[in-house]
Amino acid sequence: MNQELSNKNLMLTVLRAFKEGDVGPLMAALGPNIMWKSNSPPEYFRFGGQCSGIAEVKARIALIFSQYHFIRFQPVMILTQEDVVLGKFEVEAFHQRSGKTVKTDLSIRWTVRHRKIVEHEGFFDTAGVLMQQGDLKAA
Repeated sequence: MNQELSNKNLMLTVLRAFKEGDVGPLMAALGPNIMWKSNSPPEYFRFGGQCSGIAEVKARIALIFSQYHFIRFQPVMILTQEDVVLGKFEVEAFHQRSGKTVKTDLSIRWTVRHRKIVEHEGFFDTAGVLMQQGDLKAA
């Protein structure tokens, strides 16, 4: 299997399990010096910002699951080029504090070397999610 197909399958496998609350495949796929960045403000999303290393990523993931229960994590597109994987997903999650269901598109960029994720960067519409949760009012 070529590297690009292997990287695409890695993303699909990891995120399919993640949706079910199974972080085992993600943890197994992380490189020891993983650089993890969630482009969401930590003032509103405790899992936001940047961290490094498996222990810190595990703590961030625990924060995500303490706030959200994923209902849907549907791949829309996954593109690969050499060691870079870009994925766009339609996400629906139950926000535990507000009791509301939120929907957003999530974009993920990974750098994968030797079947290990060495860089992760995630993007989603933070303002849209905050409005759906009732934490931000429209202007």
